[in-house]
Amino acid sequence: MPLVRIDIMEGRPPEQIRALHERVAAVVAEVLQAPIERIRTYITEFPPTAWGIGGVPADVARAEEVAARAAHADEVAAPAAGAAMDGAGP
Repeated sequence: MPLVRIDIMEGRPPEQIRALHERVAAVVAEVLQAPIERIRTYITEFPPTAWGIGGVPADVARAEEVAARAAHADEVAAPAAGAAMDGAGP
């Protein structure tokens, strides 16, 4: 049972995380000629303050990228939160 671990900076929408699980599992299954049902993926998301790049925390080194990712996550979450409050959830 292959296990693939991926560490990424947090802030991506759930749809991207799901796609990452699906695509990584598919590639590993193909390369190892293993049934996809046997492939495991484990994604750990770290906050930008815990992620260092060249000795500098990512929230400083990549401040614009982190801010853009957070703004996008807020935009995606806002319609869902509004629908839930309206009682018209998914």
